[in-house]
Amino acid sequence: MRITIVGCGNSGLVHAAKLIEGGHEVGLLKTSDTVNSPFFDLMCGEGGFNVRDETNGGHVFFAKPEFITRDAAKAVRFADVIMVMTTTLRHEHVARLISPYVSDGQLIALVPGYMGSLIFKKHIKKKVVYSEWETTAYNGRIVDSLYVRITFHNPRNAVSVLPSSCSADVLPVFQQLFGNTRYLRRNILESALHNPNMIVHPIGIIFSAARIEHSGGEFWMYKEAFTPSVVNVINDFDEQKNRVLASFGCEPLNYFDAAKWRNEEDLTLDSMAVFRSFAQAANKGPASVRHRYLLEDVPNGLGLFSSIGRVVNADTSIADSIITLAGSLVQKDLKSEARTVEYLLEKDKVTRDDILAAIV
Repeated sequence: MRITIVGCGNSGLVHAAKLIEGGHEVGLLKTSDTVNSPFFDLMCGEGGFNVRDETNGGHVFFAKPEFITRDAAKAVRFADVIMVMTTTLRHEHVARLISPYVSDGQLIALVPGYMGSLIFKKHIKKKVVYSEWETTAYNGRIVDSLYVRITFHNPRNAVSVLPSSCSADVLPVFQQLFGNTRYLRRNILESALHNPNMIVHPIGIIFSAARIEHSGGEFWMYKEAFTPSVVNVINDFDEQKNRVLASFGCEPLNYFDAAKWRNEEDLTLDSMAVFRSFAQAANKGPASVRHRYLLEDVPNGLGLFSSIGRVVNADTSIADSIITLAGSLVQKDLKSEARTVEYLLEKDKVTRDDILAAIV
């Protein structure tokens, strides 16, 4: 299969490496001029990048894509599947960039989604199918200018499809690409609100802001931030989130149960014990409160959730409080930057039926 990865950051290169290792033809498209540019230049010079896969016994190999480019036309026309692995803040930019070159029959995956398919649909007028992921199939990061390190894979990875009537055709494609990606959510709204980053990233930073700024880069969020009282906040947020999900006929999920389902083979284990185990293996950081954990997950995650809650008259007070506090921390109006359903549907007044019609 021919796959173009849009985004040459940690997630993009980790998934490109696994696809190349699996024998697929992979192209890389870089869309920004700032993030990870030195590593991108190094890849262009070498024709690929070194990989250490700790999910596969520490296997070391050289990943050589079919091309590494900034040429959107070349990258998009090459692909059967386009995997957009930039931050969700880049969705509007990427949609505009690739739209002239998209063809009927292509599959576009947004990893993660936050209902970004509706942004791409505004710009792409071809007969394409979208898939949204709530998280990545693999985790890892670029290690300086040396190599890409793959550190973790989710035993179970769930996706949604738009239109949902194409789900039976799309899921086998991702099963072929990533063996753990064989589970289906009802729709892109369910995927968006089950994105774990929407919950733990903002809460982890808000309640650790002083520690982050005092530690001088020696902060380990998953190990340090989620004390019993902070876990109470996550659980209370879960209750509000699940009431919104229920109003759309979606599956309610406790964050820690959902984390166990994604992260652990043995589902008989205690959910909190699994989370603590995952936390011990998690990477260090963030080193600043001005991080995508707030700048992305607050407007595009919590802002989206809050706007959906308003449509169905649901209590979103915890999310609303975090949005306000996060904006104050970074001195930015994150409310006005929110990815609301009104913005996605281009309507001043959105109803529940409008949302249901958009996600089918």
